[in-house]
Parts: sequence; C-alpha cells; structure tokens
Amino acid sequence: MPYNGPMSRAFTKERDDAPEPEVVAPPRTGPNHITAGGLAALRERLAAATDPRERERLEHGIETAVVVDPPEDRGVVAFGAAVTVDDGSGKPQTYTLVGEDEMDVRAGRIGSTSPLAAALIGARAGDSVVWHRPVGDRTLKVQSVSYS
Repeated sequence: MPYNGPMSRAFTKERDDAPEPEVVAPPRTGPNHITAGGLAALRERLAAATDPRERERLEHGIETAVVVDPPEDRGVVAFGAAVTVDDGSGKPQTYTLVGEDEMDVRAGRIGSTSPLAAALIGARAGDSVVWHRPVGDRTLKVQSVSYS
C-alpha cells in the first residue's frame, strides 16, 4: 500500500510524463573518510563543476575530508585496500574499500561501511570470510590485498 501521508507528494510523481522527483542525500554528520586518490578526484570534479549545488556539495566534501592512509601492515584488509576474492564461481572479483564520496559499485569501489567491506576488513590473502547478505550468506576466499 503506498504511503499517502503529508510528505507523499515530495516522493511520488503525479503523472508518468512528470520529471523524476529530486532526491537529496541528507547532509553528512561525521568525518568524510577518503583515500588520497579520492580527495584528488574530488578536487578535479570541483574544478569542472558548473552547477552551484554540485560545487557546494563538493566543497563541503573537501572541507570535511579526512585522508586515511593505508595501514603499516599492507597485508591486512583495511580502508583503501583493493581486495581480490573468489566466491567459488571461478571468476575473481576485485573490490576497493573507499569512503562515501568515492563509491562506485559498478567499478568495484564499495563503501567501507558496507556489509561486504565489514566481512573483508581484517582479512589477509588466503583467509575465507563470510559475507552476510539479505539473500543469504556467501563465503569468499581472499586471493590478494593491495594498496595504491
């Protein structure tokens, strides 16, 4: 049953040919953890941005950025790690654990607070981890860990 409360008009379209409603992410309340490469990318995007709202969002991201360096032990999965895993399908997948402003799931850059990242953090090459997913758990074997 659709929601018909006082705010429902802000989230639904009146007609099929109406423009999509604008979705605005809530403002970040904590630090903006980011890799050094991610901060450089934010600065490049700011230099190219023309939309005032986008420029403001990028400026805020840069102002609140906290660059997280790789751990001393680069053999352990932590923020910024590129992790190659095998789920038993014979097709290895590589995921990089990044901050909110760097996420791009299609490119394999996943949020460091995601359930997949939570399963991987602290693991080393050769370890098996369990990724708890709504559709069922999946066991992954960590093949490699690297940092750029």
